[in-house]
Amino acid sequence: MPHQKRFLHHLLLIIFPTLIFAGNTGKIAGIVRDRANGEPLIGVNVLVQGTMLGATSDLEGTFFILNVPPGKYTVEAQYIGYNTMKYENVEVNTDLTTELEFVLQEAVLEMSEDIVVVAERDLVIKDLTATTATVDAEQFATLPVTEVSEALELQAGYVDGHVRGGRTGEVAYWIDGMPVTDKYDGGTVVEVNKDMVEELQFISGAFNAEYGQAMSGIVNITTKEPSQTFGGNVTVYAGDYFSQHSGSPQSINIESPASIGSEVYWNLDNFNPTNIYNFDGGFYGTIIPNKLSYYVNARYIYFGGWMYGKREYNPYNISYTDSNGVFQIARDPEGLGDSEYVPMNWNRKIYVQGKLIFNISPLMKVFYSYIRDDVHFEEYDRNYKLNPDGNPDRFRVGDSHIAKLTHTLSPSTYYDLGFSLFAKDYKQYVYEDLFDQRYVHPKISDGQRPFSFKSGGTNNQYFTRRTKTYLGKFDLTSQITRQHLIKIGVEARFNDIYFDDITLRPPLGDELDLATGNPFMYQLPNGDPIPREYLQIPGLETPFHSQYTRKPVELSAYIQDKMEFNDIIVNLGVRIDHFRPDGVILADPSDPNIYNPLRPKNKFNPETGEEYTLEEKQQFWYIKAKNKTQISPRLGVSFPVTETGMVYFSYGHFFQIPNFELLYRNPHFKLGSGTGSQGTIGNADLDPEFTISGEIGMKQQISSEAVLDITVYFRDVRDLTGTRAEEIEVFGGAATYSRLINSDFGFIKGIILSLRNRFKQGLNYTLDYTFQVAKGTASDPNAAQQALAAGNRPEVQLVPLAWDQLHTVNGTVSWVAETWGVSFIANFGSGLPYTPRATSDVSALRENSGTKPTFWNVDTRFYKDFDLFSTKLTFFLRVFNLFDRLNQLNVYNDSGRADYTTELDRARANNPTMYFNTLEEWYNNASYYSEPRRIELGFMFNF
Repeated sequence: MPHQKRFLHHLLLIIFPTLIFAGNTGKIAGIVRDRANGEPLIGVNVLVQGTMLGATSDLEGTFFILNVPPGKYTVEAQYIGYNTMKYENVEVNTDLTTELEFVLQEAVLEMSEDIVVVAERDLVIKDLTATTATVDAEQFATLPVTEVSEALELQAGYVDGHVRGGRTGEVAYWIDGMPVTDKYDGGTVVEVNKDMVEELQFISGAFNAEYGQAMSGIVNITTKEPSQTFGGNVTVYAGDYFSQHSGSPQSINIESPASIGSEVYWNLDNFNPTNIYNFDGGFYGTIIPNKLSYYVNARYIYFGGWMYGKREYNPYNISYTDSNGVFQIARDPEGLGDSEYVPMNWNRKIYVQGKLIFNISPLMKVFYSYIRDDVHFEEYDRNYKLNPDGNPDRFRVGDSHIAKLTHTLSPSTYYDLGFSLFAKDYKQYVYEDLFDQRYVHPKISDGQRPFSFKSGGTNNQYFTRRTKTYLGKFDLTSQITRQHLIKIGVEARFNDIYFDDITLRPPLGDELDLATGNPFMYQLPNGDPIPREYLQIPGLETPFHSQYTRKPVELSAYIQDKMEFNDIIVNLGVRIDHFRPDGVILADPSDPNIYNPLRPKNKFNPETGEEYTLEEKQQFWYIKAKNKTQISPRLGVSFPVTETGMVYFSYGHFFQIPNFELLYRNPHFKLGSGTGSQGTIGNADLDPEFTISGEIGMKQQISSEAVLDITVYFRDVRDLTGTRAEEIEVFGGAATYSRLINSDFGFIKGIILSLRNRFKQGLNYTLDYTFQVAKGTASDPNAAQQALAAGNRPEVQLVPLAWDQLHTVNGTVSWVAETWGVSFIANFGSGLPYTPRATSDVSALRENSGTKPTFWNVDTRFYKDFDLFSTKLTFFLRVFNLFDRLNQLNVYNDSGRADYTTELDRARANNPTMYFNTLEEWYNNASYYSEPRRIELGFMFNF
């Protein structure tokens, strides 16, 4: 009976190879020959151990196994009358083909052992037609990184959060073959725990037609597969910051008359191992053998941060000048704080991930994944440095559900049917209850004195944003011949966006007397109290409250052909995208505010002479935004010149709908009431942004363990969102405003030199050098309007973009022994641009014509393994910013440095009255510098 079951299993594999999922799997292909005469062998079973994947060789001895999840496998060839041959450590990568050649020997009684070969993947991957970097689980475990984002920062072309010179929000994120990008701002919906990543693929070249709604790159993450055996892991670590650049507020070191000092940070001179702590664990196994398997992971991390404030004052403190002209630092003793140091860029994350795979039959498989990423954090605002409790908390919760069905129709054809629901909630507030009595009068915050931090007050913004996306996706894949792999697919995304931005305000006419008034109890100008104990929620007609709901729809389809010949591999495809914006634009741009019309014909009904109601105005005030459709051709070609060298080329057109935050900004088109430039409104009728991207590269194996890659690329970026147009004049001529339009453009060019070796025990290294020139009309969509508002003329020529880093170097070095290892990450970047301040000698300086100081950093990790019976215990030490380098990320525009400004000398000369802090503390801005030295110590237990 066991032999019959094994025979039936092999027979099913021969007839119908079982498949997993599209978009995050690879292919194994090759040939089987007879060792004696070199002739092809027909009908050989080729099996992937530990899975139900397999194939049988055809009349030419060739075989292919489609849709193999990324990872390392043992692949064996079985044939009656021949010894079995096995390849161990066979590596499979997403969208790529791993080639194997089996040479079988006839079995004799004296020699019946299996032939085992340890496979080594070719360093030159011949079917790679676009620049693609891959980080697998083994590298994640070895390198000094704690998050997936840190691994991305190591990749060539990734500069300061931008990919090949593109703006933020131009990267699409995929998890397990499904897109999970938050279209509101272009960020991720959830951040995958690095310990759950089987493979991270980063495509910065011209990617295939199956990937859409991205102009700069694709981040494709494949999470780990469950195993048929029970196992798991636990990781615990703790740490803190320890910097030589730390001091107390009273110990600022003045090195020169205009120097700010070297003690940049507060409270980092005492190592507290509970400032950072992490608990991470997971387990996997099977519920029904060979049918239902699972993988569960959970993580709790508290990250204390390195930006500290000092609670000198409470939010309800009132500082004022009394009737005798004497300044009172606190009207009531309760307004003074406890002088404790308080972290101000901390975060707490709770992460949960579950994965189920159900084999319905050898021909059908169902997959379900759930990820919850719950983050509670605070962003540093130095204005609240002495009143840290007035700074708002922020909450970001992402939920991702992915379900997929894979059905094999024949040995060469299968389809995937996938559904996903992802939701992202973001909130920002000081107190959760809008009517919390601890919110105080804005006059306490607004009365900030020159060169002084806030001595009281709360941030009264209460912001909520929710994005939901329902996505359905169908993909059909068919190996129609040995040379042609065809993929076609359709996709529909239904988005649901809710936005509510409230700034709490006192009742109209309220004027708080700081000397006598209660910050929680409001009073009229005559002194009579108003019987309410909370701030009010302003109406939608005011500039202090915006709210909208939008439901845009995205539809797409693609077809692509992967052609694999001996001398050339071609990826050719085309994609069509359709967008329904569910938004409106103004019918009369000169009269934008429906709540306060200026043009008489828009305010009064000519038939009755009465003022239009809001409902009546809504009938003619807006025009529905038009639907958008675009077609994107894609081409990638590689030429294997030799067994150890190849040339590749990729080219494509890439369209992307502008982020929804730009389409729906200021949805009621409300502006200020003054004269001159009064701000910016969104535009739901924006066209898709457009990029033409191309590259040509060469890969050459220079030794048995190392490969050199040289790539030259360009990006012609057009129709970017901006405000570079004539300002719109409001009826009456006293005021103007800007509207977002497709006005900005840019051109990026660069060259990448990449050297890397095969990752295994012993010495491992990677080295990437990027030379890039990134220029455009504006780095920010609002740049032109901001220039006009400041009384300047916007640039009318290409200027360096804010992330135009001329030279970028990333390198890793690691030594991996049998039971221990050490690794280093090193980064170097030439200075990023900044715009120098105009002086009396120079009335205007070109935007981004100055250069900030260079950046460099070194991280390290050391680990030691101990075997405990059948388990492994690993102790590790990680040090980030090993040399405590004080990198200057932001600078003063008069000096081009973070630690020097002539403003300090000017301020000293005026001898201003300092109320709460010194001038040196005011100009010592910790947010201008990179993260200081961080030390973490922990252990990992695998069972």
